[in-house]
Amino acid sequence: MKTIEIKSAWQGNSDCNACSIRSSALFAELNEEDFSKIHSPIDDLRFEANAGIYTQGNSAEHLFTLREGYIKLLHINSDGSTRIVRLVMPGDLFGMEALLGKSYTHSAAALSNIHLCRIPKAIISSLGEESPRLHRQIVKKWGEALTQSESWFSEINTGRIEARLARFFLRIAKISGDMAVAPLFKREDMGLMMDVKFETISRALASMAEQGLISNIGKLSIQIPSIKNLESFSQAGV
Repeated sequence: MKTIEIKSAWQGNSDCNACSIRSSALFAELNEEDFSKIHSPIDDLRFEANAGIYTQGNSAEHLFTLREGYIKLLHINSDGSTRIVRLVMPGDLFGMEALLGKSYTHSAAALSNIHLCRIPKAIISSLGEESPRLHRQIVKKWGEALTQSESWFSEINTGRIEARLARFFLRIAKISGDMAVAPLFKREDMGLMMDVKFETISRALASMAEQGLISNIGKLSIQIPSIKNLESFSQAGV
């Protein structure tokens, strides 16, 4: 773990010039006066895939911004079953319920190797009262998270499983021309996202490969030979 002193981050000392604090989605509008009011350090953390970040019911003392990798947010039901309710992507803010209550309402775990910043909620609470810029960013990011969750459920829970996977890959793919590469997570995790058995995910991936929609299915990624073809398939396969 590395702690980031805000003054150093703002001035670009050490390797903080490459740090996301100054340009993060949450702090992008802040100026030097705003940063001078922050006295607690922010933790710069890295976790390996499958590591837990926090658990549902834990005391909520921090918010987080994801710099690299992917995180799953899980809700644990009263009967012990779990459901992935959101995929956190680079640049996203999560753990925002820390500002409203004393405990986290879901669990967060790494789907891949990740790099994140852990921000004490006291920073956000105190600075949010003094800085309208930060307040606007918090409201904006909260709205984006709600919109993302709503579209997430709509896209991956409607239609045939192959079409749902197509929409999922289009959402997270890194595009280069008409081709793209998308991360591939454990079949069990993808099943929890889409509320199907992992065997169903495996069969759907094989079917999509046979149709030429995806290729080079590896442990961590798949290739998309044609973005246009996958988009057409995702729209037709409702």
